[in-house]
Amino acid sequence: MFQHLPCLRSLQRIALSVALLITCFCLGVLPAQTIRPQETAVQTHSWWHYFGTHRLTNQWSVHTEVQIRRADVVASWQQLLLRTGINYHLTDNITLTAGYCYVGTYPYGEQPIRSFRPEHRPWEQVLVRHFEGIVEFQHRFRLEQRFLGDFEATASQPAGGADYQNRMRYRCLVTVPFSGDRVRAGTWFANVYDEIFINFGESVRYNVFDQNRLGANIGFQFLPSANIQIGYMNQTIQKPNGFQLESNNTLMFFLFYNLDFRQ
Repeated sequence: MFQHLPCLRSLQRIALSVALLITCFCLGVLPAQTIRPQETAVQTHSWWHYFGTHRLTNQWSVHTEVQIRRADVVASWQQLLLRTGINYHLTDNITLTAGYCYVGTYPYGEQPIRSFRPEHRPWEQVLVRHFEGIVEFQHRFRLEQRFLGDFEATASQPAGGADYQNRMRYRCLVTVPFSGDRVRAGTWFANVYDEIFINFGESVRYNVFDQNRLGANIGFQFLPSANIQIGYMNQTIQKPNGFQLESNNTLMFFLFYNLDFRQ
């Protein structure tokens, strides 16, 4: 298959170069954005995920996703995320996606927002994967257009006004099967990943570096089309004011279930 794609190795090198450049950029801008002594809230949350890639044809599929994010382990709401998209499979290892995401953010933790805030988020993505021996590498580049809605008004506080921001994300994920050369039905596996988020736009002043997610999971592929995963993620968030940060220790639970309508 790859004899028709001489650029694949170049794409892999570009992915690694972009990740390095983004990291260096963030290290350069983060200290300059600190306008007062930093305040870091250390918190513990849990995120519950469902992901599906549902194949319609050899080239087209539908992405479905639900994330229930709970604060104080499971005690209260942090966020509700609903995401969908249309995938175009350029090859078995390169996928292009465009879609829509809804996020509802609740007041939570030691640095809560004033009230519930909805967000409407169109997004575009390129996913590139490759194998080095038994190890699978995934490079995910995502661009988001974030329409952050009004804070809901209360009896004593008016609505806060809408906001628009852009955000780019890069994630590298590495997966290793515990047996065999690929993850197949009946296989245990592990993965590790890091994802960095960069804000840009006129309304972004103090948090060009938005957040970073570093995590690891153990999973079991119980069907050719389905697996479960459990793991840990540390999420570092810089708030819009530039001096408040979150360090969130997060328990992660995943169900991946893919339907194939080509049959």
